Amino acid sequence: TKLLVMESVLHAADVSNPCRTWEVTHAWALVCLEEFFAQGDQEKLLGVPVQFLNDREKLNKPNSQIGFIEFMIAPFFTAQIRLWPGVQDMGLNLCENLAQWKDLWEQEVNPSEDEKGKVRTRVQKVKENVQEAITRDGSIAPVRT
Repeated sequence: TKLLVMESVLHAADVSNPCRTWEVTHAWALVCLEEFFAQGDQEKLLGVPVQFLNDREKLNKPNSQIGFIEFMIAPFFTAQIRLWPGVQDMGLNLCENLAQWKDLWEQEVNPSEDEKGKVRTRVQKVKENVQEAITRDGSIAPVRT
């Protein structure tokens, strides 16, 4: 229906930061995380349990963004690309940004090769899903690596 389409487009605009340029994506992620951390700080002051994403002392920012993109944003935007092929660039940006977050995670955490391999596999799966959505409409735009 028309309303559903309009709501979908509005929601896409609302959560599109991971699909923008790296500079925009990175800046907005840090702003959002700081808002979560401010809530966590208040939770600590009140003596109530602190939600994991709100704990500035425990959360790894790049890893949180990898999970957010993988489980929340990529499936939604993959569907958007299938519906509206004109938003392919947002999918390409999403893949580039996910790779940037992976690289930052590796730099900050210095994970084992096994851990790196698991995260790289997750990132690659997102890239493959986006690529499938892009090429499904007959275009040949490759996912940039």
